[in-house]
Amino acid sequence: MDELLVGLAALLSFVFGWNNSSFLIGNLRGSGSLSFAAAILTAVAGLLVGTLLEGSKMGTTFVGSLAPTTTSSIMVVTLVVALGLTLALTMIDLPVSFSMIMVSAFLGATLQSTIPVNAARAGTVVTFWFVAPAATAALTFVIYASLTRFVSRLSLITVDSLNRAGGLVSGLAVAYTLGANNVGMIYASTLAGTSFIFWIMLLLAVTAMAGAVTFGRSALGGSIGDKMLSLSPQGVFSAFVSSSLLVWFGTQFALPVSISQCLLGGMFGAAYSRAFSAINRRLAGETVSVWLLAPLAAFGLAYLLEMML
Repeated sequence: MDELLVGLAALLSFVFGWNNSSFLIGNLRGSGSLSFAAAILTAVAGLLVGTLLEGSKMGTTFVGSLAPTTTSSIMVVTLVVALGLTLALTMIDLPVSFSMIMVSAFLGATLQSTIPVNAARAGTVVTFWFVAPAATAALTFVIYASLTRFVSRLSLITVDSLNRAGGLVSGLAVAYTLGANNVGMIYASTLAGTSFIFWIMLLLAVTAMAGAVTFGRSALGGSIGDKMLSLSPQGVFSAFVSSSLLVWFGTQFALPVSISQCLLGGMFGAAYSRAFSAINRRLAGETVSVWLLAPLAAFGLAYLLEMML
């Protein structure tokens, strides 16, 4: 096993956990569903179980899917570019569309080589990037509208108990699917994909958890739940459940899905189901702009870097 690939993957997994603390921790904290300590424990448990149980399903994300084969050089370039861009965007407190960056970097490096790209599969992946957040928004809208009507008939004590239970369950679901899909995708970059190697998967799960725990209180940790828009506990539950379903669906077909895109789509679906929504349009615009520009940057950087190697 190439130690350089595993080392880069572990570093990327750490930064990935740091960046995604905005969704794993920020939303639960911002909605008031769980305390910070409870949100951390929820994220850690979900990431670990999801990575170990279903992360191997993403083993063919690159080899056998986007390309028939690859080289260590291409995967090193993919990891270096993904690590650099993810770290840079994390440092300026912007959530990253991680799957878009990593897949785009792989495609850029592969196109520079003599290895053919599976254009049909690449098209399917890119199409799902746009379909998933739209589907999440629609599903969240329906779930949230139904929940608000249901809880309006309940007592405040009952609603509070349901909110706490819902925050725990939905937080676990998002962390689980994030570990299975995105950490599983990092695992695929180590070229261990088709033969499950437990210690590598465990290492990536632990480093992702370490990133979330270490920087969960940072400004990024609240950039979504506290800053971008204000949601009730029912809104967070609806967005988390819808996002989990879409990401889990993608995992079954080894489709890398952006958890950040799904969650943001879900949160806007919940927000617009109300008569009034407090939305930070500037931060939302910055986040969407990054999602459009970062994959292009990843593709170009990987293409040039592979050319120089």
